[in-house]
Amino acid sequence: MKRFLVAFACVVLASSAASAEALPGTSPTPAPQIETTAEPQGVTYAADGSVTLDFDLLTPSNPVATPVAVDPIDKPTPTPTPAPDFVYETYINPDLGLSFSVPYTWLLNPNTDQSTTVQFVEPKSEMMEKDGYQTRMTYEKISRGLEQSASDAREYLESYIDEFGTSFTTFSAGEIEAADFGAAKGYYCYYKADYNDGSKTYEMNGRITVVAHRKALYQIRLTAPRDWFSYYNHLWRKARSTIVFMN
Repeated sequence: MKRFLVAFACVVLASSAASAEALPGTSPTPAPQIETTAEPQGVTYAADGSVTLDFDLLTPSNPVATPVAVDPIDKPTPTPTPAPDFVYETYINPDLGLSFSVPYTWLLNPNTDQSTTVQFVEPKSEMMEKDGYQTRMTYEKISRGLEQSASDAREYLESYIDEFGTSFTTFSAGEIEAADFGAAKGYYCYYKADYNDGSKTYEMNGRITVVAHRKALYQIRLTAPRDWFSYYNHLWRKARSTIVFMN
């Protein structure tokens, strides 16, 4: 399966939460494998060409994310968490103009325009919190046409938080702080979320960063089970230390 995506389109603010955080009803494809043509792990193909994966699908009207009050939002979890032993590979997307490290077993969600948005989701078989929320990392490019600055990134983040919050039953975000991601400057905030699907309540913490690079803004979002958030922050730090803006 090839690792390079070829289409190019502009991302729309309102569609970001619906297409990436709340997954439509078609199954995602696994994270592409660099320099290999082997069939992806954990994938089955139906006669009509559709793909089935080890992945609990969420619908736009039923996102597994409903934030709750922050106390504080980045309060250390009481759950002892071991250091993860992820095996990483480099993901390259020329249309996004990005390369970064991602766990090689993670699944790539195809229900986004991958020239502007990519999302990697932890396989169900690797979840630290069984039957909990599946951790995901999302990268989005927002093309602007003009040179962007950190202040542009902050303005976008503020408006995105408001838009993102309307997708959920409740939403509560932490303070916005200055941040960098690789060579790009911008701002970030944490948020805290619950979702009850009628039979179970899912709890997660999230982190959203928006940075400016040339004529585009980039949003990087991590959402993980609340009790394991510090564990998955290793993934965030790995992505931050390996990201390269290619154009």
